[in-house]
Amino acid sequence: MDLREDLDRKDWEAICRKCGRCCYEKVDLGGGVIRYTDEPCQYLDTKTNLCKVYENRHIAEPDCISLTEHLVRTLNWLPDECAYLEYIRYKDTLTAVRGAEKKRKRGRNSKRRH
Repeated sequence: MDLREDLDRKDWEAICRKCGRCCYEKVDLGGGVIRYTDEPCQYLDTKTNLCKVYENRHIAEPDCISLTEHLVRTLNWLPDECAYLEYIRYKDTLTAVRGAEKKRKRGRNSKRRH
């Protein structure tokens, strides 16, 4: 898995599994609870889970958003099995492990100096 800091658009979008869940209407029930409806965006091909107007989706559907790493980190309605969420969790875990290893190594090095 490529964990470069900034993926280009093509590599970022390649992470998506094309489940289509983010293209279904959602209802905000309040208190941070979001429910998906059974109503897909009119441009979602429900057989392939691909957008029929992908390159022009923001024109055809002004409410359509492009999922970025920042948005994925802040939105509370993406399903837990979303590949973007899984990528970010993995990336964050790897960053935390690497940080802990560096801290542990620094701790060992400072003990040797005494």
